[in-house]
Amino acid sequence: MRRIAAAGLLLALIACGRTSGPASSSGIFGTVTAGPTCPVERVGSPCPPAPWVGTVRATDDTGQGTETRTDETGNYTLTLEPGRYEVVAVTDGGPPTGQPVMIDVPAGPPIRLDLTVDTGIR
Repeated sequence: MRRIAAAGLLLALIACGRTSGPASSSGIFGTVTAGPTCPVERVGSPCPPAPWVGTVRATDDTGQGTETRTDETGNYTLTLEPGRYEVVAVTDGGPPTGQPVMIDVPAGPPIRLDLTVDTGIR
């Protein structure tokens, strides 16, 4: 009986010690939106940015790139080693065009970086 109790306790301790991989890795996450979405924006006539679906690329100082795709709501997550990166929503030369953003990724939990894509609508 003691062996069964000891085995159960051991399994419980092992299960409590588990951590989720991505949550403990460094990197970035965020949302990519595209705008403007209306040809003429007027006061009182909402024209919010739309989620953008596509590729997000982070390039480190050595030129090594890491990519992921956004989901249908524009959300993305990239696991990255700590360091400096240029991050951009990749387009075909546009419009739409993504503006590169420089970011320092610290060790620890992922940090938020929201990106925008210019649709070229004016």
